Amino acid sequence: MGASADLPDLLTRVSHYYTGLARQRGGTLQLELDAALAPDLVGPYAALGDVLCLLLDRAFAVTVHAHVALQVDVVGDVPDGQLVHITVADPGETLDDCPGLDTAARLIASLDGVLHRECAPDWGTRVIIEVTLTLPRHPPRIDIETLRTTLGGTHALREVISALDRSLSRDLSELDVLLAQPGIADLQAWLHRVSGALGMAEATDLARLGLTLERRLAEERDASVDAAIRRFGEDAAHALQVLRKHS
Repeated sequence: MGASADLPDLLTRVSHYYTGLARQRGGTLQLELDAALAPDLVGPYAALGDVLCLLLDRAFAVTVHAHVALQVDVVGDVPDGQLVHITVADPGETLDDCPGLDTAARLIASLDGVLHRECAPDWGTRVIIEVTLTLPRHPPRIDIETLRTTLGGTHALREVISALDRSLSRDLSELDVLLAQPGIADLQAWLHRVSGALGMAEATDLARLGLTLERRLAEERDASVDAAIRRFGEDAAHALQVLRKHS
């Protein structure tokens, strides 16, 4: 099917191919997309395409004249992306041993996702891909001129940048150690400090993200949150490089 640049492109390719296949077999394929789905999510679309093909091949193989639905729903927001369910639903009433499903489950697990399988006589079978897709990363925005005006001139700007350089450099060097430790208290304190420094530097969007991650840690700490914190740290380091150019 070729490589897909984004989720809409992948779904268009898959839908086009399997709509034709369904028609040949006297069935249909209906694609349903959640309006809340971000169009520019970043994800492992080659692997997701392989999984969707496995699930759709199974759906059209188990039922004659199958009417299959391919549904994409946003089930949650994460600090830098969306938690998505991609469901293949068919009228079949069994989930017998299927090598294709087992292969699909292993592929999704390798992407830090989960494959759910549901079956009931009154509505058939649903196989659900649960995966987190991230929003594209943009360079941190720092309004140097606003910062210069707020501080009252270039000399004050350089002094503040020097102070931020010392504090951010020290904090950023601690991140790997903090991520390797259990618990959340030290990570929350780190996020609070770094967000505060970024706020002083007029990197307002990045500072807000740090505070959002701090709140998210209080709700749950898992691999996706740790990954988001690591990306936040990388963006904070990039912001520091921007600041140093004006010191």
